[in-house]
Amino acid sequence: MLKSSRLDFLKIKESSIHKFNETRFTYNVMKYITGHALTTEEAIQRYLRYTEDPVFGNYFVIDNSTQKVIGIIKFVEEHPGEIEIGYSLFEEYWGKGYATEMAEAMVAYALEQLKPQKIIGYVDSRNPASQKILEKMGLVRQSQEREKEGNIIYFYSRTIS
Repeated sequence: MLKSSRLDFLKIKESSIHKFNETRFTYNVMKYITGHALTTEEAIQRYLRYTEDPVFGNYFVIDNSTQKVIGIIKFVEEHPGEIEIGYSLFEEYWGKGYATEMAEAMVAYALEQLKPQKIIGYVDSRNPASQKILEKMGLVRQSQEREKEGNIIYFYSRTIS
């Protein structure tokens, strides 16, 4: 089950769309992902994907003591046996260990339930906090590529033996 000591995870589906009213996709939260803040409607369009798949897709991250949405995570099967993890955390929750806890929960779930051959992640080169989190999870920077906007994105992976 996808869960941690402080966090619950709710798959984003049509039935949970009302939770977007609690989200805050500010510029600081989204600058390394989209380069701009998102309105509620833009967030719905971006994150309401893979809703039919029981595992892969996007999830609301919910603080289980307050029941507030504090971020979003995603699982994507890039290729068979290769799971991409991704996460974003709303600004007021930064610096409290939530992002690491989210990543730990995702990696544990992937290893226990999905049994991938590889876990991967992408991170903007200007985002050292997310780079450190992926490295804590055992992912290693493999390469870099330039996006069409000119930003450099690092590719991380962890091969499971």
